[in-house]
Amino acid sequence: MNNPATSAEAEAKPDGPTKPTKAKLDAPAKPTEAEAKPDDPAKPAAAEAKPAGPAKAAAPAATEAKPGDIAEPAKAEGVTDGGIKPVQPGSKPAGTAEPAKAEVKKDGTTADPAGTDRPAASGVGTAEKTPVKDEPTGSDAGKSEVVPRPRKALPTERPPGAPPDPWTAFTAIPEQRPGLIRRGVRAVGWSLIHEYALAIYAACLLAVAMTWPTLRYPMHSLPQDLGDPARQAWQMAWSGHILITDPARLWQSNAYFPEKFNFAFGDNLLGYAIAGMIGNGPHAAILRYNVLFVLAHVLLVLGAYALVRQLGARRTGAAVAAVAFAYAPWRLAQEGHLDIVSAGGIPLALAMLARGHGYSLRHGYRPERRNTGWVAAGWLVAVWQLSLGYSLGIPFAYVLGLLLIVLLVTALYRIVRHTVKSRAKSAIKPATGPAVDPTTKTVTKAAVETSGKPGVEPAPKPATDPPGGPAVKPPATPAAALSMYQRPTPGEPSKAGQPAEPMAPGPAHRTSEVERSVKAAEPGKTEQPAKAEQPAKAEQPAKADEKAKADEPAEKGQADEKSLADKGRMVAAGKTLPDTAVQPAVASTDVLESRKPPIRRRWSLPTRPAKPIPKKKPGIAWWVAVTNIIGAQIFAAVGLLISVPYIRAGGPGSRTEEIRFFSPPLRSLLIGPAESRIWGAAHATPRASLGWAAEMSLLPGFVLYALALAGLFLSIWRLRHRLMLLAALAAAVILTLGTNFFGGRWTYLPLFGHFPASFDQRIPGRLMLWVTLFLVILAAGAVDDFVRRAEDLAALRIPPWPGPWLRLATLTPLILVTLEGWNSTAHPIVTTQPAALRTVPGPMLVLPTAEFTDQTVQLWSTSRFQYIANGGGNVAAQRQAELRARVANFPDAASADYLISIGVTKVLLLRDHVAGTPWETAGDLPVDSINIRREDLPDAVVFYLS
Repeated sequence: MNNPATSAEAEAKPDGPTKPTKAKLDAPAKPTEAEAKPDDPAKPAAAEAKPAGPAKAAAPAATEAKPGDIAEPAKAEGVTDGGIKPVQPGSKPAGTAEPAKAEVKKDGTTADPAGTDRPAASGVGTAEKTPVKDEPTGSDAGKSEVVPRPRKALPTERPPGAPPDPWTAFTAIPEQRPGLIRRGVRAVGWSLIHEYALAIYAACLLAVAMTWPTLRYPMHSLPQDLGDPARQAWQMAWSGHILITDPARLWQSNAYFPEKFNFAFGDNLLGYAIAGMIGNGPHAAILRYNVLFVLAHVLLVLGAYALVRQLGARRTGAAVAAVAFAYAPWRLAQEGHLDIVSAGGIPLALAMLARGHGYSLRHGYRPERRNTGWVAAGWLVAVWQLSLGYSLGIPFAYVLGLLLIVLLVTALYRIVRHTVKSRAKSAIKPATGPAVDPTTKTVTKAAVETSGKPGVEPAPKPATDPPGGPAVKPPATPAAALSMYQRPTPGEPSKAGQPAEPMAPGPAHRTSEVERSVKAAEPGKTEQPAKAEQPAKAEQPAKADEKAKADEPAEKGQADEKSLADKGRMVAAGKTLPDTAVQPAVASTDVLESRKPPIRRRWSLPTRPAKPIPKKKPGIAWWVAVTNIIGAQIFAAVGLLISVPYIRAGGPGSRTEEIRFFSPPLRSLLIGPAESRIWGAAHATPRASLGWAAEMSLLPGFVLYALALAGLFLSIWRLRHRLMLLAALAAAVILTLGTNFFGGRWTYLPLFGHFPASFDQRIPGRLMLWVTLFLVILAAGAVDDFVRRAEDLAALRIPPWPGPWLRLATLTPLILVTLEGWNSTAHPIVTTQPAALRTVPGPMLVLPTAEFTDQTVQLWSTSRFQYIANGGGNVAAQRQAELRARVANFPDAASADYLISIGVTKVLLLRDHVAGTPWETAGDLPVDSINIRREDLPDAVVFYLS
């Protein structure tokens, strides 16, 4: 017997609105208990409307319906297996339609039938009822299609007069590009924490500490003595003053009257003329000198640091090299010569030129890093360095000329090699055969069609194996030719006899699919289409999830198989494989030749992540070559222009005797100067044996010697680079010895002995600059190797961080070279300027006059720059000595006539400075009988010559 409840359950058909589940609306859903037909007599009362109050959320569907599944009707609420549940009191009678419920949107609001939006109440289910098309009852009840109810479009604009929407304050604001000011602030902030910005800060602090007390009394004292520093302070003041007032009189200074081109007596420091434009008077000149003296040490550190970093050293090695170069003990004896201290432009220019050409000792020549801007900047710095003086400028010019010759030879070599390679490639004909297309160099379709067929024999096997190993037998069929792209099946031995690696998860019919793809391309063969698979029966939710997870690797394997099959079809059709595809090696035979298996390495070095390959630049950078030509021409033009007044200033053509006198012996490289706090007192006895200790104490530092010696054996530089540095070091030492190396006939004298005296090339010991530079480069390689080993040792720690003792060990070389450069340089106080020099005009002679005091008189003249016959320095020593001898008995008629003959009309006698000189009583002698008028001032006496 049929149960009436069961039949009513089977014939239940939802005609009214239904509650959708979480399944997709476009898929057929299973009817639930709430979807029972309202007018069905078997509809229980529970399906009717419930009393007012919070409604229960609709239960989600157990599983999501899939296409092709047979939907099972759910039992109506109130229907049991035994019959119909009685209607509860208070419920609506059967047949009463349930009112439509408000649908809930994704944004949390509900849309009721009236079309108004309101927030969803807490606890209300999010399911909504959608109408269902009328379909016949019976067996077709499970095939009902759910049609979503169209929703009313929300307004996009608020009505006129409505207040602004307060919720717009919480909307997402698109990110705006920062303004010009903010970008500028960010750029400035980044530049303040850059590596070279930090290097500048450290160099400034170190320079102030290592030159102390230079800035303790910067307007009243000068470093080392009051001789050359006072004269060089006057030179900078004069160049700045005359370039503003009368640039045509630059080389005709107010001192050494009446000599012409007297500003060319020694290094003129013309590169500091801009600083000379600031301030006036002796105090400004002293302050300017002290500030530039400290900044010169800063530039020494930065130039050496930039050069060693460009060559490939790490920060620690570059820091040690910079400090050792800037504060070498031999340099302490040159603290009174600002032109020798101002050598930081030499390594800085070399660093810029190396960066512009893309050259580094550690990384070699990198054409992609060439930069014309850095090349131009390097030449500008070189020109500025040349303008400071010829003492260091002429050797620097020789070095730049040698580098240009090397660049020229290298460029010619590259051009010849490129030409030879191009001709060799054009002379070699590519291997041709029936299996290779001469235009595309790919396997032709005819070769694939004829391979493996009867009557076509492969190429004969060579009698002997090639050098790379035994010849590989070519495949017999196209399918076998493509089998080299496949991984072996698990457990299959490889060609080397080793067990194959396990295959990635994928379909087991990979090989058969590839073979079918190749056979399909062959003429006369067709592939039978696969039979369509029957739709599987609906599975349980847990089984469906497991099946989806299991199908993921299968889908991935099918994609790989499809790609491999496409490659096989392309090869069979004679097409060219894409760039990403691996093309098989093609021999001169009619069949494909399989490639050799890759060589397996038991160990490999760690590699860094691959970086994007920059665009390859041409072998010869024409813009860099043009910049070098223009820069060299400007450098030479400036050098020749400055040399004109030096040549016209006169002087002997050669100073061989002075060069012999100042040539240091070899032992001077181990003797420290008196200004060294570490080695000054210790080397007093050996220093006394030197002819001129101030220019012959050439110790660069024992710590630097030790580090450079270690750098010959343990270094980050290559062996050939170390040998090149050693050869350059030996050449620099030979030139530094002057005439003490085989008389200097083939070394120093041919290079520097023919210059006039005004070029000031009489002291070979100043070439110690280049000896120190090569030593610090070798030392930087040793320090970097030591730091690298320390880092490797720290990597074994847990955590991998260097301990305090290991960190201190890496900084030990830096501390030692800093201590060795500690100075004890004197800073004497400059005598106050006499008031008469601010009021008495020239031309005049200031008494007393001497080699040492005349340079202070030049400094005093910076208030008015009146013409004075006084002047110090070694260039005009002969002429100044004659002047002092002729006026030794002043006031007298002979001296008065001599002074009038050279144009001097006044003599200023300083009462506070004549004690112990031949003019001690000159202020008290009568002068009326020799036609000299006398004027007494509070601190001086002025004699007017008629």
